[in-house]
Amino acid sequence: MWLASKSNFGQVSFVKLPSLFFAALVLGLSAEPEIVPKPQLLVAAEGALSLQGVVTYACPPSFDESFRCGLQRLLTNGPVSLAKTAENPLIEVRERADLPSEEGYSLEVTPRGIQIAAKSPRGVYYATQSLMQLMPASLMARAIAPPGEKGSEPISIPVLKIEDSPRFPWRGLMLDSSRHFQTVAEVKRFIDLMSIYKLNVFHWHLTDGHGWRFESRKYPELTNKGAWRMQPGYPVPGKTERYGGFYTQEQMKEVVRFAAARGVTVVPEIEMPGHCFAFVAAYPELGCPGKPQETDRFFTYPADAQRFPKVEGTDVLCLGKDRTVQVCKEILDEVMEIFPSPFIHVGGDEVNKSHWKNCKVCQERIKARKLDGEDGLQSWFMQELDHHLVSRGRRLIGWDEILEGGLAENATVMSWQGEKGGIHAAKTGHDAVMSPSNRIYLDHGQSENPLEPAHWPGTNSLAQVYAYDPVPAALTPEEARHILGLQGNLWTVFTHEEWLLDLQTWPRAAAIAEVGWSAKEGRDWDHFLGRLRAHRPRLDALGINYWWEESREFGRWTPAALKPGQEVVDMDFDITASASGLRPGKQSITFTYTKGAHGLSLQSATLLENGREISSDKHDGFAGSKHTGNTYTLDFPTLRPDAKYVLRIRGLGDGGTDSYGLIGQSAVETKRLR
Repeated sequence: MWLASKSNFGQVSFVKLPSLFFAALVLGLSAEPEIVPKPQLLVAAEGALSLQGVVTYACPPSFDESFRCGLQRLLTNGPVSLAKTAENPLIEVRERADLPSEEGYSLEVTPRGIQIAAKSPRGVYYATQSLMQLMPASLMARAIAPPGEKGSEPISIPVLKIEDSPRFPWRGLMLDSSRHFQTVAEVKRFIDLMSIYKLNVFHWHLTDGHGWRFESRKYPELTNKGAWRMQPGYPVPGKTERYGGFYTQEQMKEVVRFAAARGVTVVPEIEMPGHCFAFVAAYPELGCPGKPQETDRFFTYPADAQRFPKVEGTDVLCLGKDRTVQVCKEILDEVMEIFPSPFIHVGGDEVNKSHWKNCKVCQERIKARKLDGEDGLQSWFMQELDHHLVSRGRRLIGWDEILEGGLAENATVMSWQGEKGGIHAAKTGHDAVMSPSNRIYLDHGQSENPLEPAHWPGTNSLAQVYAYDPVPAALTPEEARHILGLQGNLWTVFTHEEWLLDLQTWPRAAAIAEVGWSAKEGRDWDHFLGRLRAHRPRLDALGINYWWEESREFGRWTPAALKPGQEVVDMDFDITASASGLRPGKQSITFTYTKGAHGLSLQSATLLENGREISSDKHDGFAGSKHTGNTYTLDFPTLRPDAKYVLRIRGLGDGGTDSYGLIGQSAVETKRLR
């Protein structure tokens, strides 16, 4: 029986154990640990367990790999080694069949040791990740510590008990390896980082128009030809050289093994019948025109705007040809040999069906099978793939366009164009994964700060991601059972190197993890932000180049504050409350345009204390589709509690008054931005 009381844990005790380990209870450690995602139940008590030396453990053989993998950083960087024993273990791992979820676990730290109970290896791994979050952040520093750099100080773990299980079974991130290619080491690091926060689905976007990354031994031209593109700006501006790469079957199997040890399922995606420029480049006879073509490319390396060159050819497979359908099924057979995932993602999005409308053999297929036009042709194709996958014990999942023309019998929908696709799927008895682009896409910006690197248009801030709930209000409780979870997607049009992958993914991935794991009723933005702020040393130790911006909003300008005819105006904003707590000294005030047909031309920013000017910065600036000189520096005094502070902005609408934006003080603390 667990009793979180001082009478149980408020005294110092030492336990003699058959190892070089020692345990001690230290007074005064009863603050709630900062665990992300938030556990379902956590009871903290005073005291701590101290680890050092050889730690004995007992563990069922089927759980051993997950247990040791989960503590890898402790063993590498800490003053601890593990020795398995059947008698008096310091850490006991056992199977517990009555837990409500396959991924659930319980974790209990007492003065005498640690107890872990789980239903599956995944539960064991998640227990170790919660345990690692109770230890010093410095332990997260490296996967492999150089000789002589292992820590020597004892590790203190607070006394507590956790009972935990996830809200949703699908808590995913998607990585696009087509637009820009990642090494195997980069892919494994991406998986490793997500597993620390109990994200359990790695959706691997392996093929698209800009590169085919899956090695097919049956169709080798897919990588001989389709994995490469002639890319302007690569490797340096002014050059155009061959860019690309692919993963061998052995490399992909290695990634699957690596992920499985960390509780992560790899869901492969092979895009069809659209986004197939590279596919058709490799086998032109599978496209409607049947003509040779190149793999798609960007204007620059990396892409710097939402614009794409017109490359001759087609990105759509010809579904009127029996050979096309046969090739697709045979490729999926190869995929299934490598990836044991229950789900196989087949894409299905953004298909340019005009190619089929103008294709004789596609029209013949539509007529012969009495299909409902081009939408019906895609639906028929998806049904073919669905039956093929089901016959091999797998399930088809695709983007929400697979609804067009009728959803295949066993299909699961990944809803990206808002929630409508997921709602339709759930109401008709199909499972859905919620991934709305306007809420949780990771290629969108996470701030309106002009310092943020180029990204897909739109903003999904950390707060917006955390506020998202995957269960639409339109669903009944019974229909809501079909919502498997949520997924954040990282398309890599603008993301060509690992530091940018980090910046776009973190810390928003931690918010996705908590939304997917923690009970809805227990979620609280301020509490999450506080825990995440406490996690920054861990993110730093892990070497993550995460986006972090400490900011406060001073006001917003709107058309109502501006005057027509290029008339200069003074806009006053009372910042007494919003500036409260601001440290004295020079502060940067940034003007960020958010929408409207016109920008804001700036002339000066002035700080007033009780109507008296105390600091001013006068220079020409602009906040619009581009930002120039839009940061003003003001010298803030020690703010008096009895004073009123006003920020006075002088400027005018640039060509008109249809301009909106925000004025704020912020400090971006991301390590690398360019």
